[in-house]
Amino acid sequence: MANTSAQTIFDIQAEFCKAMGNAARLQIIHILRERPMNVGEIAEITGFGQSQVSRQLSTLRNVGVVEYQRRGNEMIYHLADENIGEVCDLVRKVLTAHTQKQSKAFR
Repeated sequence: MANTSAQTIFDIQAEFCKAMGNAARLQIIHILRERPMNVGEIAEITGFGQSQVSRQLSTLRNVGVVEYQRRGNEMIYHLADENIGEVCDLVRKVLTAHTQKQSKAFR
């Protein structure tokens, strides 16, 4: 019989992965690796509207990927843990290797 705490951690992992499964959110994560930013700065760099950026940040905040600090009237977002960027790098490395294998198979 499966352990309920193990099921809980798998549920949390599934929610995390679901949140990470969006190109706009991945782009925001990549940008926030550079430095903390507000919604307007993120929107300017990505070309997304501020409302879209806010929605994406809300999703990322709900799963613990980003956090914010209030400075006056603005909220400054940053990655909750620097390892999140490393996770993204590792996934890209695996996908690059996979793509290269597939490309060699079709030659």
